[in-house]
Amino acid sequence: MDLSLGTSSAEQRSLDTWERLRARARDGVPDPELEAAYVHFGRYLMISGSRGSLPLALQGLWLDGNDPDWMGDYHTDINIQMNYWMADRTGLSPCFDALTDYCLAQLPSWTDLTRRLFNDPRNRYRNSTGQNAGWTVAISTNPHGGGGWWWHPAGNAWLCTTLWEHYEQTGSREHLKKIYPLLKGACEFWAARLLTTTLPGTSKEVLIADSDWSPEHGPLDAKGITYAQELVWALFGHYCTAAAELRTDTGYAATIASLRRRLYLPQVSATTGWLEEWMSPDNLGETAHRHLSPLVGLFPGDRIRPDGSTPADLVTGATALLTARGMESFGWANAWRGLCWARLKNAENAYQLVVNNLRPSTGGCNGTAPNLFDIYEVERGRGIFQIDANFGTPAAMMEMLLYSRPGHIELLPALPDAWAASGFVAGVAARGGFEVELRWRDGKPTRARIHSVGGRTTTVAYGGVSRTVTLPPGASVTLKDFAR
Repeated sequence: MDLSLGTSSAEQRSLDTWERLRARARDGVPDPELEAAYVHFGRYLMISGSRGSLPLALQGLWLDGNDPDWMGDYHTDINIQMNYWMADRTGLSPCFDALTDYCLAQLPSWTDLTRRLFNDPRNRYRNSTGQNAGWTVAISTNPHGGGGWWWHPAGNAWLCTTLWEHYEQTGSREHLKKIYPLLKGACEFWAARLLTTTLPGTSKEVLIADSDWSPEHGPLDAKGITYAQELVWALFGHYCTAAAELRTDTGYAATIASLRRRLYLPQVSATTGWLEEWMSPDNLGETAHRHLSPLVGLFPGDRIRPDGSTPADLVTGATALLTARGMESFGWANAWRGLCWARLKNAENAYQLVVNNLRPSTGGCNGTAPNLFDIYEVERGRGIFQIDANFGTPAAMMEMLLYSRPGHIELLPALPDAWAASGFVAGVAARGGFEVELRWRDGKPTRARIHSVGGRTTTVAYGGVSRTVTLPPGASVTLKDFAR
């Protein structure tokens, strides 16, 4: 993998890292070589911390004592997922295996705990149906099989979505076989949990998630929250595709497909104009909250797309909600915002969030330390290193250069002015089983090499023009003329 986002000035190159960070924040002048170095630093952390080991947790390997904040555990409502969004996008697919191995090793414990404890009367999120099956997780987990804080019902779907995307990036049938029990067990959990309700003012019956919390704010016992509905919709679709690919469980896959067709899909509020976070037109939480839980259908999901395939009101509602969340937050929250703005093809907003995370951290405030660690201000005057933004920010930068889903690759969907003069990226995975090398000048691609690592057919798009590429596994094609 290699990356260039342009050339920095001789004056910028003459400064050490800390002075470059300070100059970037003070002068507002892009420093593309520093920004590319931030991606490579994220890759260094991934290579150092996720090979033949436990997956990277809140601080990875880099603890300054034995009493880290939040016990250095695995948070399943954004943090561990964000840690691994970068791996495939920056040519480090083998580093993803630590997360897969962890989930597989934990599955027996997660299944046992769910069976014995999820429907315990003390669990505020127990199933109203009285049924219980499969597995789910708590908001935090640890390598010894335990969980902490509260139950996190939709956490199983989000972990499965992360594992599934690695399959889409690599096309590895071996990986798909490994994760199939996780996918199926998560579906079994939701088949036992979903409730039937009638939409107000209609006779239409839909399936909704039982009482849950939209991480990490608002009412604690809302039904049909957008976060759960989107993740379960994605989970069911992935499971059905996996069962078909592996030619197994045809009958059960048909049952899950039937449930998926009946799922309630979130709408835009007539009151706020935002995509609803709860099954309510009202804003029941904090407008500028750090989490983007209701936007999981935009990123990491694909239900909401600004390409004309999604109803325009959903795109508008998602954009309005993201705008309301604001551009100022903690490192990992800025990274998630950047990823969402990249999906919406708003290059300058996405870039501004990268710049926000590169602000120098002084006195424990949010920003970047002299060694490029991301600092998270947990309370006024006290900041800690938390690793997820060091992975999420590079993931956002890669998403600005390349968007993909199975069957579709888009070049430079959110290229900011700061990087437009010239650049290249190589060794980037694209969903559908391809790898991409891309060069650009004056804001337009000049050359794209598409290599199949298992994929066969995809479209390659730029500026409203697309070409169909068909390749046998192991073959490549180079595209050069992108003029309309």
